[in-house]
Amino acid sequence: MVRSFVLLLLSVASVAQPSVQRGVLDPAFEKVPFDQWLGERDQARFRWTATVPRAELSFHQRLMARIAIKLDGRDLESRRGEGKLVFLIQITDRDGTRYQDHSSVELSKLDENIKAVNLEYLQRAFFLPGDYQLAAAILDTATGEHSTRQEPFRVAAPQHDLLPDAWRDLPPVEFIGNEESPDSWYLPGIRGRLRWVASVHSPARVNVILNVAPSVPAPGSHRSQSGDLAALLPTLKAISQTGSPALSEHVELIDLSRRRTVFHQDDVHDLDWPRLKASLGEANTASIDIHSLSERHNDAQFFVSQVRSLLRASEKPCVLVVLTKPVAFESGEDLEPVSLEALPACRVFYIRYRAPAEPVPPFGREMGGRRRGRRMGGSMPGYEPPQDVIDQLEATLKPLSPKVFDVEKPEQITKALAEIEKALLTSDAQSTR
Repeated sequence: MVRSFVLLLLSVASVAQPSVQRGVLDPAFEKVPFDQWLGERDQARFRWTATVPRAELSFHQRLMARIAIKLDGRDLESRRGEGKLVFLIQITDRDGTRYQDHSSVELSKLDENIKAVNLEYLQRAFFLPGDYQLAAAILDTATGEHSTRQEPFRVAAPQHDLLPDAWRDLPPVEFIGNEESPDSWYLPGIRGRLRWVASVHSPARVNVILNVAPSVPAPGSHRSQSGDLAALLPTLKAISQTGSPALSEHVELIDLSRRRTVFHQDDVHDLDWPRLKASLGEANTASIDIHSLSERHNDAQFFVSQVRSLLRASEKPCVLVVLTKPVAFESGEDLEPVSLEALPACRVFYIRYRAPAEPVPPFGREMGGRRRGRRMGGSMPGYEPPQDVIDQLEATLKPLSPKVFDVEKPEQITKALAEIEKALLTSDAQSTR
């Protein structure tokens, strides 16, 4: 069986130009005759492919695809040593605008057994629906040998366009850099902005609470805190990009396990990512002080008090969005729901992210990828049955009649945003009467 070694050394030198119409031009392309290479017939005989698999909606509420270059390791065995293997990628949209990026790998760092594997280079990018042309090149800097590929591809529009104006101001292509979490979840280098509720013209306030308390996995579960924030942080970023100057937005990150607000920001236009990122580090520390442990029975009431505080500060027509994973409290917890006394009318949306179960290694897998053994109990090999998840946080909001969304996929987040947009547009229409 041929294995693949995946490279994720991406977006190291892209330079965005001031105008979206000019695309993104990478200075690395100025050092090579890239356009001339594309027209050449006699090139180095690398065995490789360059493809763009189908784009899928991400939790950033944008279509994302992976540009995949796969290179036969047998062509690299003799190249181990000095120099670099450079990957150059150019995407051209239907208007002829170019978007370029490159990366490289030191040939001296290739595995001694490289001939037994495929070298796979992946570059992620956001796309708008449409037709594109991929042009890719591989360059061995030690020998000057190069090879190119060109391939048209199409990015299909979503089946249901629930937020028709959200992508109006986005560039057709944005390359995504390779970053470590939490930057890899939030993507601070991406400049394109959504405008998912730009058609609201009357003043209103959007309150967002994100629960960032570390998860405690259930016995036998493969779920983790990373899976929660990898979905919830992009969702928070998407919600903050309303595109409407009439809306004011307040964001709070709360840590229920410590009963404290770790981040808040008023009048959000751009989230303060450096400060928000630092707050995540504080919330994700493993230790909880003795006082916090002794007061665990007050976790739910801390959440209730935060909700009341936000709503009482909302004089305008308002919306409250709660982003959380399921929360199960310890026995003895005070689960008294929020009181409506002195609270303004406010639409509440409770978005509960349930991380899908991760596959477990199939029973009886042998070397070479063949599987032996029969299905037992009617279950599919490699499938972990969904576990019942208890959530007691929702009940504390019952008097506010929250609209609850259980989400696992980005498309379900889109439906939730469409409902929030509908509520804001209803308030907008009532204000203009």
